[in-house]
Amino acid sequence: MKQKTAASIILAMLMAIVFIACNNEKKDEPAKTDAAKTETPSMPAYDPAMDPMTVEAATITQKFADTLGVKFYEVDIKPGDSAAMHTHPDHLVYVVEGGMTQLMSKGGEWKPVEFKTGMGLVTGPDTHTGKNTGTTTIKLLVADIYRPRS
Repeated sequence: MKQKTAASIILAMLMAIVFIACNNEKKDEPAKTDAAKTETPSMPAYDPAMDPMTVEAATITQKFADTLGVKFYEVDIKPGDSAAMHTHPDHLVYVVEGGMTQLMSKGGEWKPVEFKTGMGLVTGPDTHTGKNTGTTTIKLLVADIYRPRS
């Protein structure tokens, strides 16, 4: 089990490095624009009161790192438990142990989502809440990436 957790941590860290590296633009090249896309999503203002490390402290079982603009932690959500509304910046999620959930983004509707073991996600800024609707504990490795946007 410890090998599986260590391998999961390494995989999630590699995903974070790739994510950050792929998002760095070369400064000497002009930015390419698409005429159909006139707006770039901006990072929402950081609100410490909505930070997952504050809002979801009860579900965070381990904190691995909080350095260089990256917060890396493990979340366990037992069957029937809910996560309060919270905000992530750009973030990565690796599913160590999967299960069924209901997720709702701020101002949206509840949607069923299955987190499959071994699944990885890379998403932009988001404010959401969720509930474990399955029969198994869901274990996630999360890396929140706090980086400036131009």
